[in-house]
Amino acid sequence: MSSDARDPNAPKKPLIALDFYAQAARRKEDAAKDVTADDTQTQASSELYELEFNNLSDAEKATWYKLARRDKIRYKKEMATYEPPVDSSSGCRLLLMGRFFPFDSEGIPFADTTLTIKEAQNSSHIGEDGGTGLNVWDGAQLLLRYIEKVPNIVKNKRVIELGSGCGIVGVAAAICGCKEAIMTDLAYALPLMRENVDINRVAWKDTDVVVSCKECDWFQPPPVDELLGHYDSKADVLLVADCVWLSSLIAPLLRTLKLYTTESTDVFITYQQRGKEAHDLFMEGIHNLFDVVDVDTLKEADLAKPDVFHLLHCKRKVS
Repeated sequence: MSSDARDPNAPKKPLIALDFYAQAARRKEDAAKDVTADDTQTQASSELYELEFNNLSDAEKATWYKLARRDKIRYKKEMATYEPPVDSSSGCRLLLMGRFFPFDSEGIPFADTTLTIKEAQNSSHIGEDGGTGLNVWDGAQLLLRYIEKVPNIVKNKRVIELGSGCGIVGVAAAICGCKEAIMTDLAYALPLMRENVDINRVAWKDTDVVVSCKECDWFQPPPVDELLGHYDSKADVLLVADCVWLSSLIAPLLRTLKLYTTESTDVFITYQQRGKEAHDLFMEGIHNLFDVVDVDTLKEADLAKPDVFHLLHCKRKVS
């Protein structure tokens, strides 16, 4: 079975001991890591982590095997309570096969131009997110199409995107006339993101739009002034596309959202429900911080989507 035939709503499969070791090793090296490293260097790092792990003593490996056992238990518990979404038209369990939104790396039509977005093979050894930032996901395409239909949400505004991955949403914001687009992700995703920005730059070359790609680790997010590059400034809009799937990343994401928003910031989040634990943590946290509207995209933008996808418009609660 191909990877495109997986149920995208099911709980994430458990990590193995090597995955946990590689994630920890990467976090230690993040501060000194060269963000311009190419895919060959990234692959070399993954191979080095595997070699290092294999050379550990049994006692040293015990910590990582313990984490893997816990994650396996987590997965079994989530699978025990997980129910695939129901197709309301048939009453059958619906397993979404492949992408809902058409995607072609050679180019997809957008507004009055064509977007060309490259992907790369991801790896569970890369980043806290398992390397998912190297692919275009349906949640990103949902936000892309919403921006296309309702460009005023970004037009002439300063935009920060969290978890930009390949950069498709930030590029869309630039094409639709935002004032500034600051696209962010972990260091491993930046080379591909910058390449995609350069490929599509012709679409806004005759405008004053400023686009940048910067590192932002939700566990240690940079101050907003540092991210924006100037003081006494704020983001008008914050975008997050399909970044809610790992329970361990939800609390850091929520803290980062709080750090980068004010009561005047418009936050747009595309969200696909997957595992129950992650869903419950996210929904409780986002409603504690924000007033949340689940946008009816079909009514507001004539934009169809699967029922498991949500587009949330969030505003900070008034103190």
